[in-house]
Amino acid sequence: MDASSVDATTVVAIAREIAHRPPAVIVAVGGGSVLDAGKIAALAAARGRLLDYTLGHASSAALTFVPDAPPPVDIVAVPTTLGTSSETNSVGILKNEHGHRLIVGRALTPRHAVLDPCALATLAPLAVGEGVMEAFLRLAGASTSPRRSIRQHTDAVALGRALLESATRDTSSAAGRLRLARLSAATQRTAALRGPDPYSARHWYAANEVASHLEVRKMVATATVIAAVWRRICAGDVRWGDRDSLELFWRSVACGMAAPLDPPSGIATLIERWGIPRAPRPTASEIDRIAEAMERAWGDRHPMLPGLVADDFGDLLRDSDWSPRPVGGDRRPSMNLRGGETNEHEG
Repeated sequence: MDASSVDATTVVAIAREIAHRPPAVIVAVGGGSVLDAGKIAALAAARGRLLDYTLGHASSAALTFVPDAPPPVDIVAVPTTLGTSSETNSVGILKNEHGHRLIVGRALTPRHAVLDPCALATLAPLAVGEGVMEAFLRLAGASTSPRRSIRQHTDAVALGRALLESATRDTSSAAGRLRLARLSAATQRTAALRGPDPYSARHWYAANEVASHLEVRKMVATATVIAAVWRRICAGDVRWGDRDSLELFWRSVACGMAAPLDPPSGIATLIERWGIPRAPRPTASEIDRIAEAMERAWGDRHPMLPGLVADDFGDLLRDSDWSPRPVGGDRRPSMNLRGGETNEHEG
């Protein structure tokens, strides 16, 4: 099964296997999309048609909260990519006919995460860089909230510095990749993301729609929009985040990185230095369509991007850092299902 095609239909197929042969443990081996599919499909083992509710709600809403319940079956997550933290979080991304939908709930949390450097050995250098950037921006996004405790700030800065330093020092050895995997997982295990604003990483919502509509990798879309989002924060637009909080975080982690202390310029420098590609520039009509989708899914009266409407998103997209060259296809691993276990192979 090609992991690039994992969607709601795939989740339903896995769920049928789980319902037909209820497992004591589910072992999910793969990248973020594979782990997410396994986590969501595992809801089939719960009482009360929890999976049906989740899939039904996600067909009409961009964000679905799973009714609070413990995981219905133990999941052992073995990531073969870096940065998603799906192996330690309570979130899953579901691809359906409306795009990429966000599913959140305690029931999705894996029981165990197995971080094996052998599972990361075949990652290309670009995939490693994108994974580190994803984990780093998770911390940076949370750090754009003005309502941060000292503990939250301290943990975010410590992990952010460690990620950047480790990515600069060693990304190819088994030990180096294991350290990066542990740091990515730790973003979910410390106080760094436990602020009072669960939607503070607002760049994610914009990047999600760009990735969905243009069919590019998530981090390609993120690399395209992040500097434009940060320019708005640093210009004082509080709808995107708090300038003082972002500037404090960036100054605290960027020292010694030979990067500009201005956050938008600094993050753009790192993206360029690490060779992370950006999405090809869409047409004017495509920008309008993506902007309207952003408002419909996340903006206006929604709590994720409140007060932001299609005109705001259109301005953001026109100001984003698009590539003049087309971006290649999204090559993802494939997976095979055998009795509730997933085995992934790089493809």
